Amino acid sequence: MNNDEVVLSRFVVNKVWEVAQACVDDSRKGWHVMMPDFGDAMDSLEFTAKEVREALAFLEARTYLITLSDEDGHVTGISLVPPRFRCEFCKMWLNTQSNPENHIDFCLRQQRKIERNRNLL
Repeated sequence: MNNDEVVLSRFVVNKVWEVAQACVDDSRKGWHVMMPDFGDAMDSLEFTAKEVREALAFLEARTYLITLSDEDGHVTGISLVPPRFRCEFCKMWLNTQSNPENHIDFCLRQQRKIERNRNLL
């Protein structure tokens, strides 16, 4: 892969991510992408289906979104992953794109602290 392909791929990934964020259906609960609008935007940007699939796979591997596919492997839906979530153990807000292993030590300390405070009460 040469430098032009890397730049083009980064451009395609960024555009696919921007369009997916812009096409989120606000009327439904959650982060579902309106697929007709997303498809129209991809057609107007003149990206090939292969480029879009590769960009979606790249984003899905990094937990930015989840793609829903049919039996034939065609993307039928896209759901964006919220940028933050709350740890069920220590109740701290975490970024979904950060490495969860960085949180484990802190979380275990917080759990011990919470348990110690419970025992004091």
